[in-house]
Amino acid sequence: MRIFCLALIIIVLLSFSASGNDDHGAEEVIKQIFPDAQTSTTETKFFQEQEFKIYRILSEGKVIGWAVVLEEMGKIKPITFLVGIGAQGKVMGVHVLEYRDMFGSEIKRRSFLKQFKGKSAEDPIRVGRDIDAVTQATISSQAAATAVKKSLEVVQQIKKEKG
Repeated sequence: MRIFCLALIIIVLLSFSASGNDDHGAEEVIKQIFPDAQTSTTETKFFQEQEFKIYRILSEGKVIGWAVVLEEMGKIKPITFLVGIGAQGKVMGVHVLEYRDMFGSEIKRRSFLKQFKGKSAEDPIRVGRDIDAVTQATISSQAAATAVKKSLEVVQQIKKEKG
């Protein structure tokens, strides 16, 4: 009984530490990806029936990039990603803001996420093609690739709308 209670306490504590990421966490990540950012504006956009939170990153009144926050399904639960895209349409950085599944969290490692840096909408961004999956985290790896591809597409759409 004691072991069961201890295991339950550990699970509850882990779930609290895994959740709790909010806009403050996104803003910290944005500062890392765009150190020259002076300000940002935020909007919610629907693209292909999915909700995206878009941060338009500005420096000296000019757009220097976008940070896209979206969720992609992991094996059981959604994973929240932030994808930083520069004004030239290339990935500047990718971060996992919230990982909710029990397994596969290795995709949060810098060694995996740095594969996306420099990718553009013209790249395949597919696991097994130009992205190497994390061992025993194939579904999470695919979710990351999908999040990056969708983020690039939504930024392309925004750029077209703004003319």
